[in-house]
Amino acid sequence: MMLDARSTSQDPAEDMTIGLVLPPLSPPSDEYIVQVVFPVSYGWAGVSMGGQMANSLLFPLWAYDTNKIMVGPRWTDDYILPTACAGPTVTLLPSSTVNSTHVNAIFRCQNCTVWEGGSLGSGNLNGTAVLAYVASSTTGVEDPSDINSSFQEHDYFNFFGVDLSAAHSSSYSQYVGGGSGTTTGAPSPSTSSVPSSTTSNAPTGAQSAYGQCGGTGWAGPITCASGLKCVAVSPPYYSQCQPGN
Repeated sequence: MMLDARSTSQDPAEDMTIGLVLPPLSPPSDEYIVQVVFPVSYGWAGVSMGGQMANSLLFPLWAYDTNKIMVGPRWTDDYILPTACAGPTVTLLPSSTVNSTHVNAIFRCQNCTVWEGGSLGSGNLNGTAVLAYVASSTTGVEDPSDINSSFQEHDYFNFFGVDLSAAHSSSYSQYVGGGSGTTTGAPSPSTSSVPSSTTSNAPTGAQSAYGQCGGTGWAGPITCASGLKCVAVSPPYYSQCQPGN
């Protein structure tokens, strides 16, 4: 099952999909649901809720013993192996699956919108957030049965922007229960794709809203569509087209 995610990122090149769903804005909440889909052949994958490795809430995850999934919160203040962190409560939801081709991990994280050194959307849950995802396509973790296992550095990473105002869902409680939710009356999904597809809705040579427009190693468009400006949101690694002149 796929989340009817209000904000998603799809990476066809790496065969990965990331989804994020938040509860309604009122009453205030400190939780969200994340979905990560990646090939079962990968050693491990991960998500950074702050868009970088250091001073961000991290979720490495992997499959083991045929049909089990490991996921837990980690943190580091440097570019070294992150370690388990106290505070967040992570619950793997029953709709998570492992089959012969993919891991589909759907987990709830409570007490997770603020962490040491940062917060989701820089504290504005109705604004814009930059997340990152990583993968180790060949090398697995040292001990797959240990949630605190060490692992080697990933060999792939990318960023994506999320319009958090579009990620809040009235079906949140149904997702928590493992259901698929409903789209009735919900806003259209806000989709942020990787460079191969982010220019589909923008004029030739111009990037669309929340698409990447710069950063380390970026070879795509650096000009934003009309009404947007290129903002360095995680310098020097990632810049994104955001509303503004």
